[in-house]
Amino acid sequence: MSDTEAPIKGQVLTEKLYESILVALDKKPAKVAKLIEPLHPADIADLMERMQPNLRDRLASFIPHDHLGEVLSELSDGVQEHILQGMEAAEVVEAVADLETDDIADIVQHLDEGQAEETIDLLDRENQKLLKYDADTAGGLMQLELVSVRENASVSEFIEKMRAAKEDEVPHYIGTVFVVDNRQKLIGVASLSHIIKSAPHKKIKSIMRKEPVTIKPSLPQEEVATIFEKYDIHSCAVVNQQGVLLGRITIHDVLDVIIEEQDKDVMRAAGLSETDDLFSPVSQTTRRRFPWLVLNLFTAVLASMVIAMFEGDIQQLVALAVLMPIVASMGGNAGTQTLTVTVRGLATKQITMKNAFYLLRKELLVGGFNGLFLGALLAVMTVVAYGNWQLAQVILAATFINHVLAALAGHYVPIFLQKMGKDPAISSGVLVTTVTDVCGFFVFLGLASLILM
Repeated sequence: MSDTEAPIKGQVLTEKLYESILVALDKKPAKVAKLIEPLHPADIADLMERMQPNLRDRLASFIPHDHLGEVLSELSDGVQEHILQGMEAAEVVEAVADLETDDIADIVQHLDEGQAEETIDLLDRENQKLLKYDADTAGGLMQLELVSVRENASVSEFIEKMRAAKEDEVPHYIGTVFVVDNRQKLIGVASLSHIIKSAPHKKIKSIMRKEPVTIKPSLPQEEVATIFEKYDIHSCAVVNQQGVLLGRITIHDVLDVIIEEQDKDVMRAAGLSETDDLFSPVSQTTRRRFPWLVLNLFTAVLASMVIAMFEGDIQQLVALAVLMPIVASMGGNAGTQTLTVTVRGLATKQITMKNAFYLLRKELLVGGFNGLFLGALLAVMTVVAYGNWQLAQVILAATFINHVLAALAGHYVPIFLQKMGKDPAISSGVLVTTVTDVCGFFVFLGLASLILM
């Protein structure tokens, strides 16, 4: 999100206004520009994301050029890519001219290869610097717009420098002032409010905070967000290996990262991409979803094969067919609980190789106790429903064992995936569910075969 965006306007996007714009696009195009003019760029972006692709293209033609860049920066990746495909390189450069450098880099990285090359050639050297960093790193997040001052400058000299600066030379949001030496090496930071409140004759170095938190440009954006949360900071310097100041990351950028990572986790848990567009073509959506469904098909077949092994036993005692989904379902829920806690612990770096075994032991105990209590409850219900004490013992034991296995899988599957260099948020769910389903069926039907038949 750009720090230079215009203040939020009075008009907000309501359902009535949305419907009015749709009608205007269809029947009264001359009214569209007037209807969207009072809207904030974020509302216009929201409006576009609600529309079918052909309507988006028509609406884009009514957006004023001085607002188009801000609208592009607010769009989700999939919709942004769609709009950019219909623009020439020169149009892209004109649209993003007034954006912060980090927003420009994000937009350019969503262009296709041909468009990107043409657009980069038209950008100035400062903006080209950011494009060498991956979009999901601190270098891709950072903006070049910042305020720095030499350590020997006085407060009054700094204030005069700020007053003399042109409007486009000073970021809209400052917050933190970075103190550098004559080689641009970062040596400290000072809050703008602290500087303003200090005596005019004081040297900046006397009021700065030494050894500030810094970030290297190659750091993944998830770790950047963790640093901001841990140290409760609003702005952070990005420096190279020699400590030279390269740019800054603000809390606005980190908030976008947090929302983006949350969207990624939700979508990837279902085998989908966070760039998927709600209104993308049927063929594209089908192609993206199909591989994940194929994987689920194989896991379902595996569970079916286990059930088929005990087909004769099920035919002899129909109650087994009624009760076995309960064991698998409860194990799946228990596994998901452990999985969620573990994935979060890995993301926040609370789980390490030192404490992983302790946490596993805790999860096994929790799973064991829950399995025992729920198994006992199921056993009582089984006796009431079927009057079969042996069947009650089977379901108690099976529930207990499957909860323990669910805790084991929920804890170790994401840790194993992370050690393999995979994202534990993507595949852990289906693997843990497979374990609880297959093991739940096998344990329940296996015990029933041994005890009841």
